[in-house]
Amino acid sequence: MNRRHDWSMAWAGKTASVLMLSVAILAPGVFPAQAAPTGPGAPPERERYDAETLARLQDNRIEYDEIADLVHEYNPDISKAWNTYMSSKEDYAGIVTELESQYRTVKDTADGYISAGQLMGSQLLISTGRQLTKGYQGVIQGMRDTVNEWDTNKRNTSMLRRAERQVTAGTQSAMIGYETIRQNIATLETMVKLYEQQADMMNRMAALGMATGTDLASANNSLLTARVQLASLSDQQESVRRTLCMLLGYDPDSYPEICPIPEFDMIRLEGMDLEQDTVKAIGNNQTLIAQRTSEKGNTNDQIAARSRMIDEGDQKLTIEMQRLYQEVQDKKAAYEAAQTGFAAAQLSRDAAERQYQLGLLSQVQYIGTQISYYQKKAEKESANLNLLQAMENYDWGVLGFAAVE
Repeated sequence: MNRRHDWSMAWAGKTASVLMLSVAILAPGVFPAQAAPTGPGAPPERERYDAETLARLQDNRIEYDEIADLVHEYNPDISKAWNTYMSSKEDYAGIVTELESQYRTVKDTADGYISAGQLMGSQLLISTGRQLTKGYQGVIQGMRDTVNEWDTNKRNTSMLRRAERQVTAGTQSAMIGYETIRQNIATLETMVKLYEQQADMMNRMAALGMATGTDLASANNSLLTARVQLASLSDQQESVRRTLCMLLGYDPDSYPEICPIPEFDMIRLEGMDLEQDTVKAIGNNQTLIAQRTSEKGNTNDQIAARSRMIDEGDQKLTIEMQRLYQEVQDKKAAYEAAQTGFAAAQLSRDAAERQYQLGLLSQVQYIGTQISYYQKKAEKESANLNLLQAMENYDWGVLGFAAVE
């Protein structure tokens, strides 16, 4: 049965006037059909954003810092769920407003019946007026209860927000993965060219007896390995790109610009406080919230078991937050080491450039220096993204998404 008509069925027959009025207000078509989300390019909720942000959301470019807004507006499942929820809430509120307006009219009429009945000594008029008011007041209360359910029971919105955050976290990981692949592809494309030069030189040197078979095999093996890795990464990149597009509401066959992820902002590390963040994580974690709000039990054993469950859950999450915190520290150390290695590789490369120009360095040595430089560059870029992912995992843990196992 359509829920919109349940209220009228509960009191139908009390008076014909009230029934007809309710049918007129609650007629089919009160809840308009929702259009499916059309994806990026469709107008988002303009009141949520300033002009600059609104323009960025519609510029056909995917930037890391706007993922949360893009998910909210354009992820097919999330945007449709919010549209349905907000439309239903507005519809219910609109119905109540209309009912209250109609109620005032009916109440004035009912009061008129009662006043006339009292003046004329007619119990029929008095009874009709009271019945009219009582019946319609029941509908009003039912509608108020429904709207209050939307406003006071936050379970629906909290579930939606939680789902949205999970999709946001997944989309961030997908974009970090895409950026990692893109950087590796750029590095490998350069490395393939260098390995080709190296292999070509080794072939010429081997022909002149200036290189061993082992040297030649090593150079060819490095070239082959780089080519295989490059082909594999290209396939992975396309798969991740399509996934990222679908998560953000784009047609997978479209090609929005996926912007590079900026260098990690080390200032984010300053906001970490493991003790305070763990308290927040425990307070936000849905698994632990469910445990804390569970039935206390009727026996001492049940009460004790529940208490142990809550304590164990808190301890497990505390350990998990410690792990996430340590992971950030480890990735930070790795990033700093990679930066140091890259800086040294830059100096070596600059020195090699000068020496090569002066004829003090052979082409083989020069290419070896170039290879080392790009390897260190790739290590730094990878360490940067690993630190970003570790930081995101930690922050999501604070927001209640750390696993409690």
